[in-house]
Amino acid sequence: EEALMIEPTETESLETLDTFIEIMKAISEEARDNPDLLHDAPHFTPNTRLDEVRAARQPDLRWRGNG
Repeated sequence: EEALMIEPTETESLETLDTFIEIMKAISEEARDNPDLLHDAPHFTPNTRLDEVRAARQPDLRWRGNG
């Protein structure tokens, strides 16, 4: 098992921290009940898992504007 250390700033409200805790609990339950669900995460992002080896070997250092 591994730990995840969270250091929120002083500007975070108690409500925000409570919401974060509830989300982390839900993720923990999903991981316990259905480990395959999190194995392929993230599911709903423009880019799924990045190929870090390819990125390190073939860096793309060009900036591309949105147009």
